[in-house]
Amino acid sequence: MRIFNDMAGYVVDLTSLIWNYIKHRDLYPENAKLAVQPDVMANIIDDPSVCRYCDFYELNQLISHDGEGKPVPNHLAIKDVANKYYKAG
Repeated sequence: MRIFNDMAGYVVDLTSLIWNYIKHRDLYPENAKLAVQPDVMANIIDDPSVCRYCDFYELNQLISHDGEGKPVPNHLAIKDVANKYYKAG
């Protein structure tokens, strides 16, 4: 489990997590979502039933497609998630 002290590190971690999901989608449960446990800033992609006290995000909202139609992390959506936990200032 990693705890993030800054938004930039958190965005990097979320982006890496989404890349891993894109590359290995078959290893995740069919109903997987991004789960964020805000009190410790832990992120996991898994079945929502395995995470208590988590905020959940649909993975299809965190993935977009490049010019060739290949799935890639949606950086704007990832930053929107991060902004919910790290207020600018």
